[in-house]
Amino acid sequence: MARLFIAIETPVGVAETLLRTLPAHRGIRPVPPGQLHLTLRFLGDQDEDAAARIDAALREVPAPAMSMALQGVGRFRGRQGAILWAGLAADPALATLFDDIQCSLATVGIAPERRQFRPHLTVARCRATVPEGVLRDWLAACRDLSTPPWRVERFVLFESFLSQQGARHVPRAVYPMAALNRGC
Repeated sequence: MARLFIAIETPVGVAETLLRTLPAHRGIRPVPPGQLHLTLRFLGDQDEDAAARIDAALREVPAPAMSMALQGVGRFRGRQGAILWAGLAADPALATLFDDIQCSLATVGIAPERRQFRPHLTVARCRATVPEGVLRDWLAACRDLSTPPWRVERFVLFESFLSQQGARHVPRAVYPMAALNRGC
């Protein structure tokens, strides 16, 4: 079984700039710069037959190249701590890409995502021991964070390998973005 997800990579320079904003605290674990990405769809464990069908469906997604830019930050709270994230500027092309991926996956039996698509980059995972003030200070200092746009010319089917040191994401297939959107 392969643990799969579909994502757009973040340029290393953008990732490094973003990660430099994080407070230095031993309970805050930044995402490695080379693994910072926008998850378009988490697919979970898939056997090789399903992975091949997913790959074939994604090859049919009509995706034009687009631009992305960071805009603001936030956090998700959980029982075991928090997730710090950076938002992405709203872009109709990104929403269309998400919808087109959903439609293509439906053709191979993958049910649509039920949650609303909220484009963000997970920047760090925080233990519950990180003081609330440290997190609030970061949120306040970076709330207006923005970057110049960068060009996105591909999306990727990744396989995720979990270990005690964290996840390692390996590209299984790359899908160039160039064709005009057709919709479902």
